[in-house]
Amino acid sequence: MFLPGQQGDLPAFFAALANVTRLRIVARLVETGEETVTELAAALRMSQPRLSWHLRMLELGGVVKTRHLGRLTYCSVDADVIHRRLTDLEAMLAGRTRPSLGSEVIG
Repeated sequence: MFLPGQQGDLPAFFAALANVTRLRIVARLVETGEETVTELAAALRMSQPRLSWHLRMLELGGVVKTRHLGRLTYCSVDADVIHRRLTDLEAMLAGRTRPSLGSEVIG
C-alpha cells in the first residue's frame, strides 16, 4: 500500500486516513492523548496484530507517532505533521487555476 519513500507525503497521509478503522484509532488517540498499543487494542476491541498493522499505516502517513518505553509502545497523534500536511494541501489548492464563466482562467 505504501512505498518507503512516501512517508509523510500527501498521498500516504490521505490513504492513512481513508479507512474507518484508522479513523477510529485517531479519534481514540485524540480523546486520550496517548495510549499503549495494549490499552488501545482493548479499548477498540481489536486484536493487537490488527491494530499494529493499522498503526503502521498511520505512522507511514505521518498521522500517528510512537515511542517505546521498555516493552511498551505508546501511541499519539502527530499534530505537527498533520498541520504540515494540511498546509501542503492548502498551498496546492491555492496554486490551482480555476476556469471562470468565460474563457478566462482565474489564478
